[in-house]
Amino acid sequence: MIIQAITLYPCRIPLEHPVITSFGKMTARSSLLIAVEDPQGHIGWGECWCNFPSGGMAYKQRLYQDTLAPHLRFEKDAEPHEITTALHQSLRVIACQTGDRGSVAQILAGLDIALWDLRAKQLELPLAAVLNPHHASRLPVYASGIDRREIAVRLDASRSLGIERFKLKVGFDPLTDLDAMTSFLTQLAPEETLAIDANQGWSLTTAMSLFPDLPSELSWIEEPILADEPFEHWLRLQELTSVRLSGGENFLHQEDYDRYFQSIEKPFPILQPDVCKWGGITGVSRLFPTIDPQQTQYYPHFLGSAIGLAASAHLLAAEGGGGLLEYDIQPNALRDALGTEPLPIQQGHYYISDRPGLGIEPRPEVLNTWCQAAIPLDLAD
Repeated sequence: MIIQAITLYPCRIPLEHPVITSFGKMTARSSLLIAVEDPQGHIGWGECWCNFPSGGMAYKQRLYQDTLAPHLRFEKDAEPHEITTALHQSLRVIACQTGDRGSVAQILAGLDIALWDLRAKQLELPLAAVLNPHHASRLPVYASGIDRREIAVRLDASRSLGIERFKLKVGFDPLTDLDAMTSFLTQLAPEETLAIDANQGWSLTTAMSLFPDLPSELSWIEEPILADEPFEHWLRLQELTSVRLSGGENFLHQEDYDRYFQSIEKPFPILQPDVCKWGGITGVSRLFPTIDPQQTQYYPHFLGSAIGLAASAHLLAAEGGGGLLEYDIQPNALRDALGTEPLPIQQGHYYISDRPGLGIEPRPEVLNTWCQAAIPLDLAD
């Protein structure tokens, strides 16, 4: 795979009303997009996770420019997974030296997505078809990012897209959390369902005291405690409720996934890797053969632009296990208006199109409006 240019597009939309989570405020929608171009003019697009903290995008941008670029060499016959594997090895010493393995994994994930999008375009196939010729084409969607102060308006926005599954942000004061869940459930139709996301906001002690009082109607409970808590703590929580737990969004190392799949008793049955945060297409797709549907369901985590959403959708389609696709229902022009084609969400489902690659081509006017500057990387000789 010969690459003649790589360009970064740091995009940022200031928010009039910050997004509040248990770990802090998001004051802007930030998406660091990566465009990879071959000599024939094909362009692959990727996205690097950078929505928190607010200065994360500038830091990742410098990592691409100063740390990754000197290692970017592309052999003619190399495939995306070979390039990414080689770069992981090249940057391993940097990850160890800085102790910042997560950020290194994230910049490689963004580049990997772009390389796979490019490769699929070269093959004139949807990415899902490159990963699995028998991929699913219709993916059920759930609406996430719902603040307790905006339940009614977010329900309306979700229902306008035919979405019947919802996820509420919790992880704050337990009594207030319980009140918000109860209020939300009373507003649902019989066919609609609710999950909750604590964003690692409860201590083990708090979660253990709260779990017996959680509504049994919940679909699942996402990251009730810190992602790096011992698996036995997660198992203790699961024993307290019939509602399924979910995690994995903040597994940022291969060793985390190895421990998960090697565990006879899984700490949570819903696994949620984020393709822009760890692994890219290469890393996440390598997990698929180890997923036993009797024990684990794959629900990709995502919060960002249309590029990362499409990457999550194509992975879910290729995995084919019947998981759910996350769609952040908060307004975001970098997701809803970025592509030249409307987002393929209809009747509560995301549809994998026949267009090559991810099926998303950014509109120049959207990039010009929200991108600070197009930044070309200096490629190694």
